[in-house]
Amino acid sequence: MNKSYLFLFLLFVFGFNQMSAVPCPNTATVNGGGTKLTITYDTAIDCVNMPGSITTSENGGATWTLSSCLPSQNTAFYNYDSGTAPDVGGTLTIDSGFDSSCSYDNSVLPISDYELLKASVSVYPNPLTKNNILNLKFGFNTSAKISIYTVTGKLALKDEINNTDSKQMDVSALTNGIYFLKISTDKASTTRKVVIMK
Repeated sequence: MNKSYLFLFLLFVFGFNQMSAVPCPNTATVNGGGTKLTITYDTAIDCVNMPGSITTSENGGATWTLSSCLPSQNTAFYNYDSGTAPDVGGTLTIDSGFDSSCSYDNSVLPISDYELLKASVSVYPNPLTKNNILNLKFGFNTSAKISIYTVTGKLALKDEINNTDSKQMDVSALTNGIYFLKISTDKASTTRKVVIMK
């Protein structure tokens, strides 16, 4: 029983840090004559976990600072800080502040990256109680890096997929416990909790 309480305590202390990673926003729009950057999500955002500053790479790069956040509207606003702001409309790449680099065409993520963010990934069986195979199923063919982390954030296993819609991972090297499975493309990432109880 004491091991269970210790395990839950570790999950809460270290797990939230892993779970609060900020994925790429669904849209990013430069407006206000190039002085404002508006980002939006389909679901409510946690303003506390939004990056305080971000950088973009177009036109030599620019730095932006969080000015306000409206969780009820799933929106955060950034003010231009320094560098050369990207053009209004067109392509935009946010280099830092999120789980990965985020690229937009006419303010919107490419459809495959958007779908990855929309949770079109199935992980099963979860919890894993028999054998050592964890199955991943995607809603479309994709190429991505797959990482499994312990609740303390230590990398426990890594793999990748190349232009496929499914993957079987041998997790025999992992001991019983709670892990976080991170799937990352060049533009987006998503995280799932995985429980192993063999």
